[in-house]
Amino acid sequence: MSNESFPERRDIYAVLGAPDSRVPVQAPEDRKEARRMKGGNSFYCSTALGGCGGELTFAIGDVNVPHFRHQAGSRCSLISSKSQADRYTHLAMQEALRSWIETMPGFSCRLEVSIENGRTDVLVTGPSFEVALEVQRSALSARNALERTAVYGQRANVVQWLYASKDIEAYKTELADRGWSLRIWWGWAKKECRIGVSYETDNETDVEIKEIGGPLGDWEVTARGLASAHLRKAKEAVERRRAAERERQQQEAEDARLREEAKKAREVEVRKRRIEEQKASRAALLEALKHTPEGLENRWPSSWPQLRGSPSQVAWAESIRARAVALLREELVEEWLPEARGVPVALWLAIQSSASFWINCRFKDTLAIVQTYEHQFGSPGQSRR
Repeated sequence: MSNESFPERRDIYAVLGAPDSRVPVQAPEDRKEARRMKGGNSFYCSTALGGCGGELTFAIGDVNVPHFRHQAGSRCSLISSKSQADRYTHLAMQEALRSWIETMPGFSCRLEVSIENGRTDVLVTGPSFEVALEVQRSALSARNALERTAVYGQRANVVQWLYASKDIEAYKTELADRGWSLRIWWGWAKKECRIGVSYETDNETDVEIKEIGGPLGDWEVTARGLASAHLRKAKEAVERRRAAERERQQQEAEDARLREEAKKAREVEVRKRRIEEQKASRAALLEALKHTPEGLENRWPSSWPQLRGSPSQVAWAESIRARAVALLREELVEEWLPEARGVPVALWLAIQSSASFWINCRFKDTLAIVQTYEHQFGSPGQSRR
């Protein structure tokens, strides 16, 4: 097989001095700087990161960028591994955190401490408390984060996650839930570790995620976890935003309540007007029913019964009956409708005491009333079955 199919693989990470060393290094691109680093030092594939522990050649040529190279024929799983950068960067972050913590009077630090079915990255022991710091560079679900937090929480008073990527699901969930989340960065060039915080704030139209932070010296470890002016500023911004959001929601709820009350008031007013109109129609009907139409003595119904049904049905039906009777009365008085056809209809209507009858019929004109009657009983002169 040709070298074109399998080009030479070059790695830029190693540990300094011994296979189990916890001093990670990255080969610099600058050749002068690389030669200074090489100076009499020895470099190894890290066993702490799952490597083979073999001594590496620090290749500094005129063509290729400086890099570390395993011995020929090595089958180490870390050679050109996609996770190699994450593993060595994770180690660098752990060591930076330990060095920082051990400068604090009364504090000590241990790495990769086993706790039941888990292993915490950095376990900080303070004067009367312990804090677990979890450096997370790879994918992690929100559920797994909660499960691991519960495990580490059996030992530590506080468990805090330091996320190296915004793409981690657990980071996004934590940020959405409480409005802020801790971040961690490592710079190989300056060999500097920084801790910051992502937090929610408002712009003119939407929620914006900002980040602030600084070197480890800006932070301190307390019984409640990491603390700094950066975190206080972020928490204050989140509280202001969420207080404003609560106020906005309360105002929206109050506006909705007022709109609903106004709507109900309008509906009540409409019902009142309708009832008054129905009362007026009923009063007009009752007044009209007191008088027999001229020329219809002894033929016009002598009484119109009280309708049966619910109060709303009765009110509705009475207004319908009032209009129907008025139409029929006018037709008979003006002789547009012969008495022979109209009087039987009037007598028939006078015995309809069910409100539902009038509501279901809703007669629009006199012809509809007469046709309804004659459809059921036949017209004058027509033989009845």
